[in-house]
Amino acid sequence: MNQSDIKHRDAVLRAYFAGRDWDVVGEYDLKRDLVLRSPQLLPDYPFLIDDEWECEPGRADKGRGDLVFTDGAGRFAVVEVKCLDLNQNSSAVGKKSSTRRNTNTKKRRKVESQARDYAGKLRAKLDDAQSVEAYYFTDDDKKELKRAET
Repeated sequence: MNQSDIKHRDAVLRAYFAGRDWDVVGEYDLKRDLVLRSPQLLPDYPFLIDDEWECEPGRADKGRGDLVFTDGAGRFAVVEVKCLDLNQNSSAVGKKSSTRRNTNTKKRRKVESQARDYAGKLRAKLDDAQSVEAYYFTDDDKKELKRAET
């Protein structure tokens, strides 16, 4: 993908997220927040180049990544976005706090694992990528972007 394509994709996707300000709930709200704040949250990757990408084209059952950013020079960031709804679901009512903490930890680990998996899949698709980093963005911890540990 050349610089012109990268800039065009970034402009189209950012306009979409900025302009679609209705029905901003759940995961879409998180994605929109991340995209609008990405210059602060992900400054090393200024260009948004994909949203809801299939890990294997034509095979949505093999996974869909959320967002892909790039620096335009061969480095990429895959970001998985999830609403965890920690302690807000009906199954958490009446559980001991230690059980809720364990459940919440498992949810976070699953999102982190998914981010690593999707970054690996993108890395395999891109022969000339210098690096592909994995990040995740959830509705806990004040919506901070976190790097997935490898």
